[in-house]
Amino acid sequence: MVLLTVTGPPGSGKSTACRTIKERTGLPYIYAGQIFRDQASGQGLTLDEFGSLCEKYPNFDVELDNRMLELAKKGNAILEGRMIGALCLRERIPAYKVYIDADIDMRAARVMEREGGDMASVRHDIEGRERSERSRYMDLYGIDPRDRMIYDLWVDSTYLTPDEVVELILKGAGI
Repeated sequence: MVLLTVTGPPGSGKSTACRTIKERTGLPYIYAGQIFRDQASGQGLTLDEFGSLCEKYPNFDVELDNRMLELAKKGNAILEGRMIGALCLRERIPAYKVYIDADIDMRAARVMEREGGDMASVRHDIEGRERSERSRYMDLYGIDPRDRMIYDLWVDSTYLTPDEVVELILKGAGI
């Protein structure tokens, strides 16, 4: 049984890697970011607005993280989310934990390509999301989502193709 957690900042290539791993392995893939986006949409809010709401009302983050932990306990999945690797470690749930990152300009370009906008505003939005998340997760769990020390594998995807990232993950996880 395999549990793979994938974490990293917006635009790092996490979702692309996870979708490819799902295709190659058949493992179920759960994306916390989509659940978060659905929560924001359900509230009629943008991601930034919903992030601000979460700063005031942490129950949204806690519910999402608890949902992801329940899935982690079942194993045999790919779980993508900002806190799932750290929370699995804290809860002693065996997992192969991956952190994917990239240069901020590359991440902004990827998000811009996916969602539109201009480079300056996309970069500003990414940096705002990261500040909000860091503050929320430090307050909730005492965990800095940028801390890479707990991960089994760190991947800088700035100059790698998605297939190269996936190969590193699969090899590291022994899949």
